Amino acid sequence: MNDRDFQLIMKAKRQIQRESAIRSVLIFSLLFVACLRFLGIETPFLYLTFFMLLFILLVLSSDLIANLGTVSKAELVGVIEKHIHSEPEMLTRYCNAKART
Repeated sequence: MNDRDFQLIMKAKRQIQRESAIRSVLIFSLLFVACLRFLGIETPFLYLTFFMLLFILLVLSSDLIANLGTVSKAELVGVIEKHIHSEPEMLTRYCNAKART
C-alpha cells in the first residue's frame, strides 16, 4: 500500500466520523427542540436557529451540493481492487467468494 492509498483511506475514515457527528448533532437538536415544545416553551429564535443549523449541516453533508474534499466510493473500490489484484492469494479468495454468491 503506497502513501496515496493510505491517505485516501484515512480521509474516508475522517469523512465517516464527520458524517456521524453531524447526524448526532442533528438528532440531539431535534430532540432538544421537541422537548422544549412539549414543555410549552416557544422561542421563535430557537426554531430559526435550529432551522439554519439543519440547513447548513444538510448542505455540508450532501453528496450533490458540497462534496468538496470527499472520497468517492469509486476511489475506494479502486484501492481495494488494486490490492486484490496485486496479491495472488487475495485474488484467489476474491474469486472463490464471488463464485459462492
